Amino acid sequence: MFGTYDLFDDVFALRNLVDRFFDEAAFSRQRVDFPYVNIYEKDDEILVRAIAPGVKAEDVDVQLIDNTLTIEMTCKEDYANQPYLRKEREFGTFRKSIQLPYQVDPNKVDASLNNGILTIKLSKHEAVKPRKIMIK
Repeated sequence: MFGTYDLFDDVFALRNLVDRFFDEAAFSRQRVDFPYVNIYEKDDEILVRAIAPGVKAEDVDVQLIDNTLTIEMTCKEDYANQPYLRKEREFGTFRKSIQLPYQVDPNKVDASLNNGILTIKLSKHEAVKPRKIMIK
């Protein structure tokens, strides 16, 4: 006649309500598009590291146009005919453009993909490197 009360049902319902509020609110956190990147500056180089789990080198396209680096990759589904028990990764084609802080030399760009990490090394253009001025 009486049902059992489970506190966790209420906790999960509250969590879902709060999540829905922040997902729909105008002031919700800024969405970061995949692929996620870390950008470092080291001496005269910019180092860009992007996560690319399960992506092969032939499925990645990196372009440098003016001061914008564009990374496009295709993440293919890994279980074609099997149903998922849980699926948190997205599949499909992803694209991210990164505005670089200064001009880079297009002839000195190196990209590699190792263990699911795409690493792109860009060198500063000679025109933007600091120069020592000799005083006479």
